[in-house]
Amino acid sequence: MSSMSTAQPLTASQLSELKNCSPSNKCAECSSPGPDWASVTYGILICLECAGIHRGLGVHVSFVRSITMDDWSCEQFDRMMRGGNDKWNAYWLKHNSCNVANTPHDHVDRKEMAQRLKAKYESDTARTYREILSSTDNSAATSTSPSTSQTFAATPKKVILPEEPLPTMKLLKSQTVPFLLSLVMQSTKSKFMLLAWGLLGFGSASYAQRLGYQNFSYGLLFLTAGIPYFVIETGARKIATGFLQNRHDSYKSAKNLFTDRISIGRAKRLPNCDVYYPKSGEKKAKVGLVFYPGALVERTAYSPIATELSDRGIVVVVANLEPSRVLLSVNNYNLKEKVMRMISDALFLGGDVWEVEEWSIGGHSMGCFAAIAAVAKEMSSTMKKIVLYGIGSYPDKTYVADCPSLRDVAGVKVLVINGSNDKIATSTVFSGPEKEKIFRKNMPPAPPLASSSGDSVADKNASYTYFETIHGGNHAGCASYGPQTFPIADGVRSITLEEQHRQTAELTAKFLLG
Repeated sequence: MSSMSTAQPLTASQLSELKNCSPSNKCAECSSPGPDWASVTYGILICLECAGIHRGLGVHVSFVRSITMDDWSCEQFDRMMRGGNDKWNAYWLKHNSCNVANTPHDHVDRKEMAQRLKAKYESDTARTYREILSSTDNSAATSTSPSTSQTFAATPKKVILPEEPLPTMKLLKSQTVPFLLSLVMQSTKSKFMLLAWGLLGFGSASYAQRLGYQNFSYGLLFLTAGIPYFVIETGARKIATGFLQNRHDSYKSAKNLFTDRISIGRAKRLPNCDVYYPKSGEKKAKVGLVFYPGALVERTAYSPIATELSDRGIVVVVANLEPSRVLLSVNNYNLKEKVMRMISDALFLGGDVWEVEEWSIGGHSMGCFAAIAAVAKEMSSTMKKIVLYGIGSYPDKTYVADCPSLRDVAGVKVLVINGSNDKIATSTVFSGPEKEKIFRKNMPPAPPLASSSGDSVADKNASYTYFETIHGGNHAGCASYGPQTFPIADGVRSITLEEQHRQTAELTAKFLLG
């Protein structure tokens, strides 16, 4: 690979050379066949699931690359050529009495595997081997006492994300109070009860004043107005407290993946959004996707799917909803302006000037409401595709006043992806038993032969909704966090998180690029 002056994809011959360094063609950790990921730090080939665990160790411990999708520098390739699965496993066995390598995933759960590999790669043996590979003298591989001054030049400088600030109770209540008032005004029963209470209170106060009990009359007026205020205030505080105590932080592996992409120039954290860029010398992309996170979910949790999409040539922009991490209503939120600002930032503030031919919008869970409202109300002329993860209800008046039906918007295509084990999207606790019927009534109809691959006989100028189910997937599996128990408990995945991410990214890319 010495002919490569800058980072670029591996050629077929280079891939062959790389695999010849590990002739068994098995993952160095679990012996799964056909590994197509690598830990450059140790010069080993690993499978997708083990790559996820390695990412969780941090790029300063194990720097992970895809041998088929990522760009490689000369130094990284040369380091892999100095390594190899057999060499690393032999070195580990020689210097350790116990062996945690080559343990199949079906013999041990992911958590235990992650703990074993964490202990392994934070050991002195692993540290010494890293330093051995860092030596330009390949004969140093026989040494057990390398200089500790040697460093891994192929590993980028570690990026440290600042801690996200917690929202204040005042900030959260600024959303929960209007939300509760909107719920009250939307319910005919609640409005009737409030009206009856008011008439009873004011009537009683008026009667007491006529009898000469002026102070008692004032007390009745205070209670008439004060009790509803107290109920709303108490309810708003309770909801805000729930939001504060049930924030869904991303898995460490997702954060490490994001910082990995930042370190190689493929991602950027901007004030309004996180941006994931494709590998493109011309800084051009066919499609861009603006994505709204689910309620209380840290935006970094979407890095695995966003990374997969960017590797397929899509610019992905994930909205920053910190510090509250929730958007209960867009009635006082200039949605179109916010979306256009994020697009502008992604194109011009990422370090290079990018060009994107067409933009789409999407979201997860409550974030889907923002995507639907944006297109249904204001942006149908500029955004013709919507991607929705983990959704089963249509935004009501508490979220957006007078939201038009997407079924009435011309030329819009919608992809809905739900996991078969998603207990949140299918719950009727908050939206009532008619929620699925209302949802489908407002969404564009399914095409004659529904398939997100674009192979149906649907009219390209008509509006359609493509419904896809990931069997074994759940609600939190649309990102990297969990388990989710608030506001209701999610179902349990029966497939791996990586598999749900892979299927989600594949369906999304096929829909957006098709």
